Amino acid sequence: MKLRDILKGIEFDASDKALALNIDKVTCDSRLVEKGSLFIAFRGYDSDGAKFIQSAIANGAAAVVTEKKVKPFSGAEHIVVRDTRSAVPVIAGNFYEHPSYRLKMIGITGTNGKTSITYILESILKKAGICPGVIGTVNYRFRDTVLTAKNTTPGPLELQSVLNDMVNDGVECTVMEVSSHSLDQNRVEGISFDAAIFTNVTQDHLDYHKTIKSYFCAKAKLLGKIKEKGTAILNDDDAMIRTLKKEFKGHILTYGLNGGADIRAENVTLSLDGSSFTAVTPKNRFDVKTSLIGRHNVSNILAAIASAYLLKISVDDIAAGIGSVEPPPGRLEPVVEGQPFKVFVDFAHTEDALNNVLGLLRGSGVTGRIIVVFGCGGNRDRAKRPLMGKAACKFSDMAIITSDNPRFEEPMDIIKEIESGVKGLFSNYAVVADRREAIETALNEAGEGDIVMIAGKGHEKYQIIKDKVMPFDDCKVARDILRKRKNESKGDSRSGSRKACIG
Repeated sequence: MKLRDILKGIEFDASDKALALNIDKVTCDSRLVEKGSLFIAFRGYDSDGAKFIQSAIANGAAAVVTEKKVKPFSGAEHIVVRDTRSAVPVIAGNFYEHPSYRLKMIGITGTNGKTSITYILESILKKAGICPGVIGTVNYRFRDTVLTAKNTTPGPLELQSVLNDMVNDGVECTVMEVSSHSLDQNRVEGISFDAAIFTNVTQDHLDYHKTIKSYFCAKAKLLGKIKEKGTAILNDDDAMIRTLKKEFKGHILTYGLNGGADIRAENVTLSLDGSSFTAVTPKNRFDVKTSLIGRHNVSNILAAIASAYLLKISVDDIAAGIGSVEPPPGRLEPVVEGQPFKVFVDFAHTEDALNNVLGLLRGSGVTGRIIVVFGCGGNRDRAKRPLMGKAACKFSDMAIITSDNPRFEEPMDIIKEIESGVKGLFSNYAVVADRREAIETALNEAGEGDIVMIAGKGHEKYQIIKDKVMPFDDCKVARDILRKRKNESKGDSRSGSRKACIG
């Protein structure tokens, strides 16, 4: 593609010779530069691509995009733009010929529920014979391709590249999680959505956004990315989301559990084995049964039904898709190794998410105790730490406070901030800083009829300590401990011992 076509819509300074260049690849990573590439010296939040210009030229860059302050260089054509952060999304869209206009695009934003909704919608689309693509927290996937997710929402070049690959592989509808960070950093600039789902807004990411208002405003930016005849799908149960009705002048579809919404649930039945309800849309009513548990998942299902309704998918395919969906990785994911109590791993890492998941377990008719293992990530929103402590202690019989991803903070410093919300108010908690030991303590404490909830990391298969990413999978750790217990119990039985498992 000619460089002049790649730069359409951007104010720039470049020679005619540069504009006539044929560009085969565009990248912000000097290590990925090949002969004939366009290298964008992207000014990020943690690094400046200008430091890698010479490396990019050595690797064969034909042209380099920089901001004005960068000194002249030789060996490649120089294009100057006002702001690389604004330029990259436009360049990415031009280079990949705007694949979002060639797909049905459904974006999902909100504090909770995004990942679950992508899995539910993916299942519905497959039942309807519509080829789906998914971009989200767990991975990016379509047909036989599964890509590791570095971020919930990838950077603009990677995002446009993945969408282009989806188009070329026959994907018809892409379901995409859209994070507040990506909206604030213009990562989804140039992407247009046929529908945008807004789930809820509760305290999270305030280390970045500083205030809940700023966080909400970042989420609300997704309204401006809806196609001219597109639809905003709003959770009518969330007070902040309801205010968006005044902000959006286009078509709006609401969903909710509290009545009055366009898409709603009636006759809701909840248990630890699943959920059932009657779904009501503006045109019909139909019964829904699912293995997903909890009121929050009924809400997630309603959001998916709203999207499917807009796509004119039949109620039979909608119900079948919901009925066949399995719990997404790390979202109330059960761990079963023959133990006489239930174990779940969940991504709940905010006060609201803990309230929801522990509240639903408390209201599920549990006959034993609820034991929760949780921590808070380092170098992230500190204000939520004492709030999460209160939520964990309020809704559980025993809370074990441990380490999450401490990053560059000391685990005990984080734990002390969590404790500040429960000291003097609750006594049903213990501190076990090592996460593996904390999980083992909870499983050894559990007895028949109890529930163990391991919260905070969900699908993650790592632990971030300082600048090291260490392998750690809550599901695998719990499974290994339970298997070890079972094998030890069998050994004791064969030797004639009467020793029983702890708990």
